[in-house]
Amino acid sequence: MRYKKVLLVNLAYPGYLGNISTPPTGLGSLAQALQEAEIDYGFLDLGFWSYKQEKKRLFSELKKYSPDLIGISMMTLCYLDHYELLNSIKKEFPGIALLVGGAHISTFREEALKECWAIDFGVVLEGDKTLVELCQGRAFAEIKGLIYRRGEEVVYAGDREFIQDLDSLSWPRYHNFSLKNYSQTMPIVTSRGCPYDCIYCPVRLAIGRKFRMRSAENVIGEMEYWHKKGYRKFDIWDDNFTLVAPRVYKICDIIEKKGWDDIELGVPNGVRADRVNREMLSRMKEVGFTMLSFGVESGSNKVLQNLRKGETVEVIEQAIADACELGYKVFLYFLIGSPGETWNDFQASLSLAQRYPVAEARFYTLIPFPGTELYDWVKEHNYFAVSPNEYLNIVPHFSADPCFTTPEMSKEERIKAFNLGWELTSKQRRIYRARRLNHLGLLGKVITRFTVSDFYHNIFKPSWLRKIFIEPLKNYIFKKKKQNG
Repeated sequence: MRYKKVLLVNLAYPGYLGNISTPPTGLGSLAQALQEAEIDYGFLDLGFWSYKQEKKRLFSELKKYSPDLIGISMMTLCYLDHYELLNSIKKEFPGIALLVGGAHISTFREEALKECWAIDFGVVLEGDKTLVELCQGRAFAEIKGLIYRRGEEVVYAGDREFIQDLDSLSWPRYHNFSLKNYSQTMPIVTSRGCPYDCIYCPVRLAIGRKFRMRSAENVIGEMEYWHKKGYRKFDIWDDNFTLVAPRVYKICDIIEKKGWDDIELGVPNGVRADRVNREMLSRMKEVGFTMLSFGVESGSNKVLQNLRKGETVEVIEQAIADACELGYKVFLYFLIGSPGETWNDFQASLSLAQRYPVAEARFYTLIPFPGTELYDWVKEHNYFAVSPNEYLNIVPHFSADPCFTTPEMSKEERIKAFNLGWELTSKQRRIYRARRLNHLGLLGKVITRFTVSDFYHNIFKPSWLRKIFIEPLKNYIFKKKKQNG
């Protein structure tokens, strides 16, 4: 055995990205693989602490747990700060091997190890088997998906074939994850891969284009495991949960047979509007699905075509209308500043966002991630407003300042669009919550104003605080509402 004791680490990110409420499913899968290989592991979620506190908290855990390998999942956003953190780890604990996986390594590969001297190993794409083989002592050159150092040289052992039979993997049990610190919603991932060709999306770089899915029975097995442990709320974090309709219906049929009339299911990561219809949405609603998100991106067919979204506004609107009429809590996600988008196109998005009684519509600054067609297009036309090194080291989704501009939409228009979009988001939050709390009268109005305030989101950002104070109150309020009809 090369490494007998592994500490898995979920990094902190500034702003909204650090607002965690459920355990990370990716690291949960790696933890389960280690557990079944009888390799000792620990887990540390730095998202519970502020971005500036993560180094202190991590060093404290390393001294206490004393692993011989650290496994870190890393996104590209804020990567320079995290390189600095990794370098400081290596200086303080030179005897501990440092492995990094996640979207950043899958995108940049050998370049990441060349830029950050502290990284000993990189894991590309799926790490379930790669990590275990590394710990067990297999020769580096024989471990597909592994990037390693050979003297001064950085070497990649080559791509590992994607795992086709996802049922062969055990779902995460999160044995060492301190689940009490998270909300009472259990995240589930039922598929991997995205076959679509959107020019802006970096997902295919991290999980591949080939779609693979777990069987309905396997998915229900995971839900049943957590249901027996008292969980009643589940979020499905797939990129394409409804891609294969027969599987969706089979999952619904098995849930109905189980008699779970007390569960709530959500799909927060978004479903494609062209992969649902009223019949499917109605069936899902019957067995406990209550929340849906749609990646709308734009209210303009021209812009959707430029993005190669593969959908039309008409199809998207029908899906939104059906979901709202069926009583779903609906979220819509829009992009600002797509190729060819004009101010009038943005106005079409703003109009679409207000046509239906959705919970909220969110407007995000479009980011050209390296490795995507959008990035190459922006670079080719010299449209960058700031350098990639600059915008990739903040959280630009939530910044009014654009990463790039185009002749069709100026920087000033993009900033104005962002502000208008988020004004609408705040307004919709107030309206939706007021509607849900209307039965409480004046108290409902007070709670609504409080829960949409910056003070609320700053104070109750840590998920353990929400779990202690907010979730019991929410459950009580809506239980009373249900009792009162």
